[in-house]
Amino acid sequence: AERVRAGETGGRVLKESEHGSVVWVDDAGPQGEPIVVKSRHPNTAWSRRRDRFTVSPARRQFEVATACRGAGVEVPEILAIVDERWPVEPCYVLARAVVGAEPFLDALCRLSPRGRRTLARALGRFVAHLHGAGIYVPDLKHENLLVCDAASSSPRVVLVDLDRARRPRGGVSRRRRIRNLVQLHWRLSWETLPRERQLMFAQYGQALGASRVANAALASDVDRARRRKQGALLRMRRRMEQRPAERPGVSAMIICQDEAGRIRPCLASLAWCDEIVVVDGGSTDETIQICREYTDRVIENPWPGHRAQKQFALDHTTQPWVLNVDSDERVPEPLREEIEWLLAHDGAGFDGFQVPRLVRYLGRWWWRGGWYPSRRLRLFRREKTEWGGIDPHEKALVHGPIGRITEPLWHLSYEDVAHHLRSIDRLTDVAARARPRRARWDKLYLRPPARFLRSWLLGRGFQEGFPGFFIALASAVYVHVKHVKADEEARTTEASS
Repeated sequence: AERVRAGETGGRVLKESEHGSVVWVDDAGPQGEPIVVKSRHPNTAWSRRRDRFTVSPARRQFEVATACRGAGVEVPEILAIVDERWPVEPCYVLARAVVGAEPFLDALCRLSPRGRRTLARALGRFVAHLHGAGIYVPDLKHENLLVCDAASSSPRVVLVDLDRARRPRGGVSRRRRIRNLVQLHWRLSWETLPRERQLMFAQYGQALGASRVANAALASDVDRARRRKQGALLRMRRRMEQRPAERPGVSAMIICQDEAGRIRPCLASLAWCDEIVVVDGGSTDETIQICREYTDRVIENPWPGHRAQKQFALDHTTQPWVLNVDSDERVPEPLREEIEWLLAHDGAGFDGFQVPRLVRYLGRWWWRGGWYPSRRLRLFRREKTEWGGIDPHEKALVHGPIGRITEPLWHLSYEDVAHHLRSIDRLTDVAARARPRRARWDKLYLRPPARFLRSWLLGRGFQEGFPGFFIALASAVYVHVKHVKADEEARTTEASS
């Protein structure tokens, strides 16, 4: 304690601010183990007057840590506190260092999918034990969590920041529980999959003994609170005219041909992009003239196929980020705001993002029927992306971590039933020419019914009535016709050779 007061501990500074510091000191524990020394400074006259009649932050942390360890919540063991002259001089907390632990986010990113799910369950149990012990942490976020034995079947989560932790009278209320869960959901939503977050919620409710219905209701409340928080932040930015001027530039790329009837709304929804690159495959209508009303980057390139045309358009973009949009798609305002938010944070550690698509057809939005979310990799870093796949189902290949965007891209796919059937005929022709092969019996007789059941039953298309039945039937017809045409193409090639 005398060395701490005299500032002679040395060590490695982990964190430092006007409120205090965190220092790692080797070989300073009772058995020569490393310790962590946290200091808290009374930096204002108001705080000194306020804290004169209350316990010091060091003593408050000791009390909370004792309660946590008594309830089985993993926190560092506090060896001593120094607060004799608080609030005139700083107070100190000396805790045993958590050796072999790693930051929560680092552990999560390096684990396999199974390991990530195991860690998500461990996080749910940890938060449940924290709330069950009556401990509320206003700043519960992944930066304050460490993981021990991350690759094992039972990883341990450790809370290392108890500065603001307290034990509210009457326990942790539902509002505070929701706030903590929203903090974790908000911070980890860019790094975790929806299934992993669902596992965290399920384990949280199970550890607290809540029923499945009550836990589902809590998860819904958390999601609504997260959306309110995100909307409030975006509204505040608009009121304060905070535009992400420092964000990297984004290029929108579109390939099209004879789309004069529906490309104008698509281009209008992309006006916020720094660059719009349109590659036309040889239109005979007014598509090119309409595109030049919105951008001067209109390039004519005879149609070489879906994959080659996409790669050609990507090669002509110039901004660090690229947004790939089709002429029958629209970027709504919520999606634009989420994209700009991500770009303002340099992609939040990701090199590409999958975007869900919401289809508008037959006078309704298709949340059911197997068409939603239908995620596609649409936003990516230009220098880490190339085009792959097989026509007509080409795809972007990103060499880096992939995240997910929440807000959907609007897809106005078909004008009417006749257009839908013409598209089936055209796309199956392209697929058959790209991969001509003899069809096995299971592809002809089993896959079409399986596709129908996936759309109508598993995708809950039956809740849409007759339109849902038609969508499921059209999906089955597409699969059957594709394999029949591929078989016919293969037989024709064999006969000609």
